[in-house]
Amino acid sequence: MLSFDRSSIRLSYALVLAVGLIGVWVAWGLIAGHLLQSRLMIYADGADEPMAIFRGASYVLSEERPLSAYPPLLIDAVLLMEDRRFYQHHGVDLRAVIRAAWANAQHGSIVQGGSTLTQQLARSRYLTHERSFSRKIKESVLALGLETTLSKPEILERYLNDVYLGQRGAYEVRGITAASRHYLGKEPDALHPAEVALLVGLIRSPNTASPLVSLRRARERRDLVLRRLLEERKLSDADYRRALKEPVRVVRDSTVEATHFLDFVRKELEAKLSGASKGKTLKVFTTLDIATQQAAHQAVVQGLSKLDGRRKRTPGNAVEGALVALDVEAGAIKAMVGGRDYYRSQFNRAVQAKRQPGSLFKPFIYLAAFEAGHVDGREALTPATIVEDRPLAPDVENGRWRPRNFNDRYYGKVRLREALERSLNAATITIGEQVGLGRVIDQAKASGIESRLRPDPATLLGASEVSVLEITAAYGTLARGGTWIKPYTIKKVEDGQGHVLFEGGREARRAVSSQAAFLVTSILQGTIERGTAASARALGLTRNAAGKTGTSNDLRDAWFVGYTPDLVAGVWVGVDSGASLQLTGAQAALPIWTQFIKQASVHHPSRSFEPPPGIVTAKIDPSSGLRLTPGCSGGVDEVFIQGTEPRATCSQDTFALWHWIRHVFSR
Repeated sequence: MLSFDRSSIRLSYALVLAVGLIGVWVAWGLIAGHLLQSRLMIYADGADEPMAIFRGASYVLSEERPLSAYPPLLIDAVLLMEDRRFYQHHGVDLRAVIRAAWANAQHGSIVQGGSTLTQQLARSRYLTHERSFSRKIKESVLALGLETTLSKPEILERYLNDVYLGQRGAYEVRGITAASRHYLGKEPDALHPAEVALLVGLIRSPNTASPLVSLRRARERRDLVLRRLLEERKLSDADYRRALKEPVRVVRDSTVEATHFLDFVRKELEAKLSGASKGKTLKVFTTLDIATQQAAHQAVVQGLSKLDGRRKRTPGNAVEGALVALDVEAGAIKAMVGGRDYYRSQFNRAVQAKRQPGSLFKPFIYLAAFEAGHVDGREALTPATIVEDRPLAPDVENGRWRPRNFNDRYYGKVRLREALERSLNAATITIGEQVGLGRVIDQAKASGIESRLRPDPATLLGASEVSVLEITAAYGTLARGGTWIKPYTIKKVEDGQGHVLFEGGREARRAVSSQAAFLVTSILQGTIERGTAASARALGLTRNAAGKTGTSNDLRDAWFVGYTPDLVAGVWVGVDSGASLQLTGAQAALPIWTQFIKQASVHHPSRSFEPPPGIVTAKIDPSSGLRLTPGCSGGVDEVFIQGTEPRATCSQDTFALWHWIRHVFSR
């Protein structure tokens, strides 16, 4: 009998040891898996606090504070509502488990969880939110482990800094401090009793009881917490009555919606430091400008909402948009909007979508034309060169291609400046053929177009697909006088100890002469003054700017890319399915760009585009492109690369004759 008892005791010890080892193994497996997850703290340009933290698979708004930063009333409220016996149990409260089981059995559904604060912390840090028996076992094992390694104040502090308190757009709000700042606009130590109760009430139902979802449910939960505080004499009668009278208010959303940008940063980080972030905390300092990003997001969302009212909206036919803004001098990405709602669609239309740019491609034809004469010594083409604008029918391998002008209107003899300002297809094709398709493609690629450009005439009118980012960067080449700079988002990466792992450097090349780039910029200024983008002035644009509209075949894609001396921005509007938008670039994209550039440029002084050395100005007859003799009145000023000014002159009589011929024969 004695030997049986001894063997039973040994067996019991062995079972306990086995269960313990299994528990340790389970706990270590879960914790080790969590430790191998990276934690990216992503900062906007010049910011002291991270704009977002990427942890696991989510973007998190989180700000950690020591336990002493939280008011006693808040701690009392949390313990009363979530774990009254926090200081008596060792991670798992059997009384609470039995009480919850009895309540759930009575209601026939799960109405209580019985989890302690330590279990909630274990679940939040290391587990999913699935409701299963196996998860509950893991949660309990982890809670016991946390209680043996951390003190009660340490557990409470971590809980208050990590508890999930709802969503602010695409971001998880984690911790009392983040919730206090993003919902109420204040630090935890400045909270009133009603505000304390509101935040604590969110813990049990962070989404359904959120004041962003239902003010009624938020108030009901708040008032319940206030009653508990009164019953436990943590709140006086006067404070209770005063708190009940306070309305439930939340501050205006202060989060910066930049989730598409954050996704792009993570991809760029992986490309530059592949595998280096695994299991580490990294600080990623980016180029994003908060004010510029807010202006971009607001312009896209408001602009698309206005367009919704102008067209019939059907399932799968919703209007989408994208915007990218780059600093002209450095090439840094200052703002990126990949769609109207990241929560609904994570597809980044600014970088992942490739669409036909239409007439947005045309400036690179003219750029190649001006550069050819400047470099090769050919007969120079200038903004004053006359070209025929008439119906054409080029032969291509796949049949007969008949490019037409918008509205089938042709102007006869026009200057190159007019051809680009008015976006005349026929005249542009003539120029492109004269320069050579190969040279145009080479120039576009040198300027920043990285997508494949098909070697056929349709490419001259924007038939080859590009992304918003690459064509905006190519326009940046024009804005900075012929130098292409690779767009980038990451300035510096540090590890948790402050060691620099990566520091961004400028990747640049000379794509074209500064003189040729300035000629195109001068013409694109005219596009805004009197060309296809002239409505920008009516929309309130007052500063110096240059840009170009673009509309693809069948009105599927609407574009505008434009720049000031400081900022270059590209806007695309269309339908993801490729259905017709039924709107032009001037109608759909230009208003968004104009609203954005007006707001984003508020703190930039208005500047002019300064001509580089080697640019001269001469007065010409606008009808013939000839230089006016000194005795002729009228005419217009035109810019030229030095040495390419028209040698032929136009007398007063010739000047008048050209005007008469053009009036009679243009149509």
